[in-house]
Amino acid sequence: MNTAETIDTQIALPIELYQAIAQRAQVHGQSVSSEIVALLLASLVQDSAELTEEFAAWEAASDEDWLNLEAALTSQEN
Repeated sequence: MNTAETIDTQIALPIELYQAIAQRAQVHGQSVSSEIVALLLASLVQDSAELTEEFAAWEAASDEDWLNLEAALTSQEN
């Protein structure tokens, strides 16, 4: 992470959450701050992937709706 491109901030965490993050940070060999950033980034990436999947499903359903409408209109013409 480039510290020139960061913003200092302060958050208040419940003690249990801080301890869990500190333990993960120690396992990963990084600071608590770096672990929090890593967790937030992973969450954003996951949300982005889920949003992409949701959009693809919506698009497929929309295509199916159009095909059904086209079939219904074609059957009414005959």
